[in-house]
Amino acid sequence: MLFIGIDVASKKHDVIIISEFGEVLSESFTIENSIDGFKKLHAEISSHMEHNDCIHIGLEETGIYSSNIRDFLYSVDFKVYMINPILTYHSRMAHSLRNTKTDKVDCLAICKYIMQNHTHLKPYISTLYTTSELKSLSRLRLDKLKIISKSKMEFTRLLQIMFPEFTKYFNQHSGWVLKLFSSYPTPEKIAHMHTDTLISIIKIQGDRKNAATLIKSLAKATIGNRSLSNALLINSVIEDIKHFKKQINTIDKHLDQLMDGFEFLTSIPGIGNVVGAAILGEVGDINRFQSPAQLLAFAGLDPSIYESGDFKSNKCRISKRGSKYLRTAIFTATRVACVGKTRDNQFRRKYDRKKAEGKHHNSAICNVSKNMINTVFALLKTKETFRFQV
Repeated sequence: MLFIGIDVASKKHDVIIISEFGEVLSESFTIENSIDGFKKLHAEISSHMEHNDCIHIGLEETGIYSSNIRDFLYSVDFKVYMINPILTYHSRMAHSLRNTKTDKVDCLAICKYIMQNHTHLKPYISTLYTTSELKSLSRLRLDKLKIISKSKMEFTRLLQIMFPEFTKYFNQHSGWVLKLFSSYPTPEKIAHMHTDTLISIIKIQGDRKNAATLIKSLAKATIGNRSLSNALLINSVIEDIKHFKKQINTIDKHLDQLMDGFEFLTSIPGIGNVVGAAILGEVGDINRFQSPAQLLAFAGLDPSIYESGDFKSNKCRISKRGSKYLRTAIFTATRVACVGKTRDNQFRRKYDRKKAEGKHHNSAICNVSKNMINTVFALLKTKETFRFQV
């Protein structure tokens, strides 16, 4: 039986091969992150092995850098274990009191970890192509939303400098407001607009004529900075918002197509195509998890435990050590199911009970999120439609 630890990087990977008896068969050596490097690794492993079942290879989950070598090793029928870097960090620290980190030390720590834990580790299984797409697109969508959020904050900042009176009466993030300042980026231009043109742009509940008159009067008497540079900045920020919103719409359409066939998951209150795609993409193959508790820990929603001697903390926060993307998706689904405009469900009823007990909103949501994880786990296993349990 052979144990192989690989420390991955962008341009090269460091490898060590150890027998089941702890004998170092190949001292730490380096391969290029290329097909030639992969072939060199395969040849070195083959020179020591009798059959593929005796090979156990450990890689850290380091995103894009580990995916290519992982897929190559999987394609040649080797058992590959994807390990959380936090676990190998503690494994490395256990071997020395010194704060030492080198590529050779890292690959040895990975190798030692799989030697000690391979009996209960689950080897990597290639996920469906659809799942990989959902993961990539969901993360891309979240990145775009962050950019839009920053752009909106910048738009608000510029508006406070140039036309501060406007935000006292109107929501600056409304679509019609962006349209207005896109065509008329300065108070002077708004003040000299034709009233009928302004009325046609305004989209509010109430008298649009009075709103137009108010906006024009505010624009004439504004105390804001009327510099041309601020107008140019506002135009730029609005274009950014429009651009990334358009990209998100395109991503959403593609997610809708990819989610065809996963209606059992979106039948859960609070989960639509966007949140469902994020959950599927992050979970991947549900058979990697033996219980809802493992999925809870993967999402970082399991409680941190602190005990020392006779002391046992009764205020344990969630660990936040798993996938932040899955954690965000589960929290979003739970929040919508509990306080959103969804049908009556068991999540909302438990949330109401926790609130009645005096729990803070976030604490109650966190508590109910465990039930959301249990439900997601069950439905991904059975592929059955959600049923409301009274």
